[in-house]
Amino acid sequence: MFLSHTCLLFFVFALACGSSAFLLNEHANASVSHPDNCNYNIYSKIDALERTLHNLETTVREKTAQMDTLESTVREKTTHSDTLMRQVLLTVTEMEAKIESSNLRNMSLEIEEFKQNLKNITETSIGFTTKLHGSYSSSSSNIEGYSILFNKGNAYNGTVFTCPSPGLYLFHVSVITSSDSNGLWIYKNSQQLTLAYFGYHPQSNGASVSAATWLDTGDHVYLRPFSTSLLSLDGNSAFTGVKII
Repeated sequence: MFLSHTCLLFFVFALACGSSAFLLNEHANASVSHPDNCNYNIYSKIDALERTLHNLETTVREKTAQMDTLESTVREKTTHSDTLMRQVLLTVTEMEAKIESSNLRNMSLEIEEFKQNLKNITETSIGFTTKLHGSYSSSSSNIEGYSILFNKGNAYNGTVFTCPSPGLYLFHVSVITSSDSNGLWIYKNSQQLTLAYFGYHPQSNGASVSAATWLDTGDHVYLRPFSTSLLSLDGNSAFTGVKII
């Protein structure tokens, strides 16, 4: 009995010692391997950081290259825009110069045309004004002008106006007289156009009348008394004719 208890105690003691040795060995192994695990984790993180940094550097270089390319493109676009702007300004300036030159030429041509027209009008204008005077007692007598003030084209001979060129003409006669119940006819060839008539006293101091008519070359215009009664013309009476067109 005593021997059995002794063996049992010895077995428990041996088992306890073995367990303690095993625990001490595991603790020692853990204590030895722990620094290696820490170093591994640090190096892994450093490697990861280095890879991240490398990736960032690569990204920065790519972005820098893109920025350089963009700046170069912007400079090219700016240069192109400046060139286009200069070309546009040059074109506008040239167009303005051409327009101004064209306007000057047109103005010069218009001035020359105006001068030529004025010259033609001056050279081809026809007209006359004459004062009238004298006493007449026949309705078939032509009234004579005694003082011709103007005679452009020399178409008025002092009695009759002979049309030198076709056109529209205007004639006017104004009469100052002391005679009664008489007047002056404006004739075109044998046709009576208009009459300047003065009646009895006190309306017998004068009259006036106008006539516009188309004349062909060779047509005649002149003045004749209205009646056979005595007609005395004051020296300020006048007869005028002019070609309008």
